[in-house]
Amino acid sequence: MEGNNGTETRVLPERSKSNDNAVGEPVAAQKAKPTKSSKPPKAPKAPKEQKPQPAKKEKAPNVPAAPVDPNSMFKEGFLKSVFNEKSSEKVITRFPPEPNGFLHIGHSKAIAINFGFARFHDGICYLRFDDTNPEAEEEKYFTAIEEIIQWLGFTPYKVTYSSDSFDKLYELAEFLINKDGAYVCHCSDTEIKLQKGGEKGTAGPRYACPHRDRPPEESLSEFRAMKDGKYKPREAFLRMKQDLTDGNPQMWDLAAYRILEKPHHRTGDKWRIYPTYDFTHCLCDSFENISHSLCTTEFQLSRVSYEWLCDAVEIYKPMQRE
Repeated sequence: MEGNNGTETRVLPERSKSNDNAVGEPVAAQKAKPTKSSKPPKAPKAPKEQKPQPAKKEKAPNVPAAPVDPNSMFKEGFLKSVFNEKSSEKVITRFPPEPNGFLHIGHSKAIAINFGFARFHDGICYLRFDDTNPEAEEEKYFTAIEEIIQWLGFTPYKVTYSSDSFDKLYELAEFLINKDGAYVCHCSDTEIKLQKGGEKGTAGPRYACPHRDRPPEESLSEFRAMKDGKYKPREAFLRMKQDLTDGNPQMWDLAAYRILEKPHHRTGDKWRIYPTYDFTHCLCDSFENISHSLCTTEFQLSRVSYEWLCDAVEIYKPMQRE
């Protein structure tokens, strides 16, 4: 362009502010930050020490196992001593399950001992169903029990039932009453527990039932009234007059008969009163001439009442061992 004096004036282009600062240095260079120094690499971890491996055991050579003698339990130990205690010419045992459920593994021991003991000594073993509680028994249990015994390899000499002996058991109950060895009790379950000292003996000393000293004639009349329907279940019991001073709870006037209002699978409506296990077991053993009544240890305390009742009604007394 021309100036006022006619001379040409040159105009220089402006420098970009975005590229240079006041001293002419690039802005990018001024704003650049120094880089952080990199950290030294971590030292590698030392390898774990290898634990020494245990020496492998050499497998034993396959040697056939010694044959097991299934009769060894009868040749030595407890069952040998039982036979030596009463070496009967004819061994007669029994397996007496209650048909109110399926057998469990514990029953297999009782089966093996009673059937095996008889077989080892060339004797016989009964299968006796203790069918004294029609409220709990079902046909399926009778069938299943017989099948299990067969499956375990045993065959009963004869299948019997406690109910086969109901008439004879009733006669012995009346005989015991007349000897002043039993009485009819009208106490409640709670009262009977208190008479025995309560739960675990914590309720105080034992004491007799108030009906214990009633005359035998009165107890006999009441027992027949039980049979004839005068009383409802749990309103009357026949109890054995045992020994309340004995430390064994199986001698604290156990029940012998109770009222159950349900037809029996074999005797129908004939009976309203049924004998208890404690009354039935030893007497049926006697009826069948059992030589060795072999039980599990849970019946050890029952041996005293077992022998007491056989003596009280004056019949043959088998030998019970647990």
